[in-house]
Amino acid sequence: MSARRVVIASVAAFAAVRLLMLAAIAIAAHQHHRHVLTVLSKADGLWYLRIAEHGYGKPPPIGPDGAYTHTTTLAFFPLYSWLIRAVSWAGPSPVHAALAVTAVFGLVAAALVALWAMPVVGPRGAVVLVALWSILPSSCVFDMAYSEALFVAAAAACLLALQRDRPVLAALAASVGGLTRPTGGCLVLAVFVAVGTSAWRRRRLTAREGAALLLAPAGLVAALAHVAVATGRIDGWFWLERTVWNSGFDAGRSALTVYDGVVTAGRPWGIPPQIIAAAVVVAFIALTVGWLRGRPRPSGADVAYSVTAAILAIGERHYFHVKPRFLLVAFPVLVPAARWLSRRSTAALVAMATPALAGSLVWNAYFVAVWTKSV
Repeated sequence: MSARRVVIASVAAFAAVRLLMLAAIAIAAHQHHRHVLTVLSKADGLWYLRIAEHGYGKPPPIGPDGAYTHTTTLAFFPLYSWLIRAVSWAGPSPVHAALAVTAVFGLVAAALVALWAMPVVGPRGAVVLVALWSILPSSCVFDMAYSEALFVAAAAACLLALQRDRPVLAALAASVGGLTRPTGGCLVLAVFVAVGTSAWRRRRLTAREGAALLLAPAGLVAALAHVAVATGRIDGWFWLERTVWNSGFDAGRSALTVYDGVVTAGRPWGIPPQIIAAAVVVAFIALTVGWLRGRPRPSGADVAYSVTAAILAIGERHYFHVKPRFLLVAFPVLVPAARWLSRRSTAALVAMATPALAGSLVWNAYFVAVWTKSV
């Protein structure tokens, strides 16, 4: 199968799932008397839309505890909101513009993930990997006013460029990722690892590799510098995460409390998103181990990106139910599953895919239209 056919098949599979999921979400929203645009732009989506419409504005006042008195848009990276604003200038409302940006970059991400996967799992495996990735828990964000589609497009472009030994292009994609989400730091690390490995083998650093090292962190540095200036603190973004959003990195300590609740049948056992998130994290770790131990070994850049993205996701303090969304960006970890599935017959794939798709539609529709918190 040619690369073109792989891309067409992968994008078609991704688009079909997106349309089915939108239909499922619309039905669930109607049944619960909620407008579909409201649920598709809830939680984080509202913050991105606020930035697109009004900019970041002034920071909130400082309270007696030395922290801001309420949450602020400064915690959200700018590129997705900039694109929403740019599209809305052409006429669509901000929410329609946001969904359009998500849809376009979701298709771009599917194509780039497929191209990255082809040399790793073969043409059939690449289509399977994209299809599997498109139905994962929390894949509903590829239908919502969230920035994951844009970020995965940047991440796949970065890893694909590194795979093809194009460090400057990879660095540009990493910079785009750094303007989109804090996980862009994982892409910067991937570029550094790839460039460092190449330079070590040749015992010298080329001009384009040097340029890549300078360009890769530019987006992330710019995003963090903006928050530093706005807050008057060099650690401004991290300070906001810790104090205002009660988030940040705790090396998984808060995650362990959720597992303790699951094991002891405590309160988290009665919260479906917590149960799903707990299962996803366990499955993700198992897939990661299989991926790292498999043959051929994954590249250093792929490992650096995926493992650090997973560590940041699993080690995030609180908000346990959103961990499946954070793990969506680590698509290389799906390689063992894609490789195994690609060896199955078409009939067997259909038999496995049908209930998996149905379960994904039901769960993601519930998560978007019924669950009232972030996804």
